[in-house]
Amino acid sequence: MSSPFDDYNAALHLEGRELDGGWRVGTRMRTTSGATGGAFSAGYLVTNERGRCGFLKVLDLASVLNQGVDAVLDATSAFVAERDLLVMCGHRKLSRVVTAISHGQFKLPEFMLGDVNYIIFELASHDVRVALSQAETLTNVLRLEYLRNLAVGLRQLHSNEVAHQDLKPSNFLLFPDDSNGRHVGKLADLGRAFRKGVPASHDHLIAPGDRAYAPPEQLYRYAFPEEMVRRFGADLYQLGSMASFMFTGMTMNSLLASELAPHHHWDTYGDSYLDVLPFLENAYASVIPILKQSLPGDVDSRLGGIIEFLCQPDPRRRGHPASRRCGGVDYSLARVVTEIDLIAHRSMLLSRAAA
Repeated sequence: MSSPFDDYNAALHLEGRELDGGWRVGTRMRTTSGATGGAFSAGYLVTNERGRCGFLKVLDLASVLNQGVDAVLDATSAFVAERDLLVMCGHRKLSRVVTAISHGQFKLPEFMLGDVNYIIFELASHDVRVALSQAETLTNVLRLEYLRNLAVGLRQLHSNEVAHQDLKPSNFLLFPDDSNGRHVGKLADLGRAFRKGVPASHDHLIAPGDRAYAPPEQLYRYAFPEEMVRRFGADLYQLGSMASFMFTGMTMNSLLASELAPHHHWDTYGDSYLDVLPFLENAYASVIPILKQSLPGDVDSRLGGIIEFLCQPDPRRRGHPASRRCGGVDYSLARVVTEIDLIAHRSMLLSRAAA
């Protein structure tokens, strides 16, 4: 949407500019519905002198100027937090997380709003939604490979005390993989991430990410007092829901909504989440058999069990059963990644044997 500040805003007029590192700014990319990374930012294609392409994300403060100084401070804080987190992820070489190629700032004095702060990312081919729309070319072997990439990316973040908090199809990007001629999936957009010990402006939000993909406790506007439950338990639910979407076309939220009585739905229920939890668990018990029956016949049935324990309505019960055997909460993804890896490997072997 246009703003009265557009003509004075350098962030929207960078085509043809030269950035540090030999990057030349190309076409500005228009935000599409459901696209990632669009909050308080403008995006461009960039190319360096060696022909490498990238995606340029520019902080666009003009988009929030009419919302007051607090909104400007929040946008700035979120951008800085994402930049610093990306730098940390890059230094630690998280192979299944999209990290920054470069970042910087400069001023264009000919614009009233001339300060430009930017981050350059590697350029993805597309996100997983596009891949899923090409169902005739996307085998279940590839779906499992992408799900494994997604789970590994989330495990890498969690191992560094980072919760993503906004897992959804548009935040899982596919990149060309020269080693096998196909694509590799990477987790993207850390703009709403939680990083232990590094406060961010969105940390106070009950639902930091897209509500369409939020776990049920967030939809009912309930915040568990334990930080691990609020942050990392939410990620597990979203991982399970992504798996459901990738193999059935249905998210766990859409399945739950189809079984909940209208007066228990999150859009209408006004009491405590803990009070509605038994009704939510009953709906969940009804949808799990539907989910498992909807999985493709050539996919190992253990995938349904993985989705089931990741998407428990009570976040205190989420996680691999073996990790929770001694009691308490354990959101380790090590066993989850191992199980998905075994399922993916078995699927690949069966596919080759059938060829």
